[in-house]
Amino acid sequence: MTIRVGLIGCGLMARAHLPGYEASRNEAEIVMCCDNNLQLARDTSAKLGGTAVVTTDWQSVIDNPQVDVVDVCAPHFLHAPIILAAAKAGKHVLLEKPMAMNLAEAREMVTAMDKVGKVFMVAQNQRYLPEHAPIKKWLDEGAIGRVIAARIDGNQFLSKSYPEGHWLFSKKLAGGGVIRTTAIHKIDLMRSFLGDVRRVTALYSTSGLNPGMDTEDIAAFAMEFESGAIGEAFFTFAAYQNPIPTASHELVILYGTKGMINNINGWHMHSTEVEGYKNGLTSMGLPNADYGQSFVHEVKHFLDCVANGKTPATSGHDNLKTMAIIEALYQSVETGKTTLVEHT
Repeated sequence: MTIRVGLIGCGLMARAHLPGYEASRNEAEIVMCCDNNLQLARDTSAKLGGTAVVTTDWQSVIDNPQVDVVDVCAPHFLHAPIILAAAKAGKHVLLEKPMAMNLAEAREMVTAMDKVGKVFMVAQNQRYLPEHAPIKKWLDEGAIGRVIAARIDGNQFLSKSYPEGHWLFSKKLAGGGVIRTTAIHKIDLMRSFLGDVRRVTALYSTSGLNPGMDTEDIAAFAMEFESGAIGEAFFTFAAYQNPIPTASHELVILYGTKGMINNINGWHMHSTEVEGYKNGLTSMGLPNADYGQSFVHEVKHFLDCVANGKTPATSGHDNLKTMAIIEALYQSVETGKTTLVEHT
């Protein structure tokens, strides 16, 4: 049976999802395209062959009995109302990150989707990059021993990618800045690699280099994982150049008691225990896949979960733990104190 998809939001992230549906065209078909910019919805439908119904009303997508699932790529402030409506209508949901404007909204969404027993997956696409599965396997097998520390880093310049006045510049519409919008990627990935986070300490500022931005575009924070590992992070939306030579332009360094792993110019490992990696940092021979491939694998995983009743790797329930870290980071800045991460 073909899974019929309603696409809500036809901007940048929706375009990233389209190759995933193209690769799964025997399993799914986008039958509706919705965006408040009607021309954008029309253009998206045209890319799909022009057969998808076009609308500016997201509720009409949810109300359509011909739609089995909704793929939500709408602005952050719309996530909760759309998902609550989708739950009421009994639709499966693929939701772009961040899951919600705050942890309370996220919990409400998970509860609503649980009641109807439908698949609820959050699009934490970095979990689905092909190279990350073998990295996790090496870590689980103890290739670098017990992980004792991690460093993550990401650099962008928001106003080079989006026009002034875009909703991403607004705390009211986006729920925050570089922490909620971008750092969340690597926070979620670190959770999958190292386990849950116990407490955080954060600082952030607004540079003034992104005109009209009223929320943070520079953030630095520390995380203590439940395992005892310490994490250090820096993210900015105000970098003129990206100095990090990695596939995703984001840094990952994992320090262990028996070696280390990093992703600089490809994934490398040093291990005192594993043959072939004992003489310093050595290429792991991983694909360093095109970042776009993460979305293809993400969509495929979602459709497989819908078709076969599986729980997604990045389910709503799982992502509550990531959202709790985001919440604690903002609380840490507001209070000026180290903040415990809420249990979910």
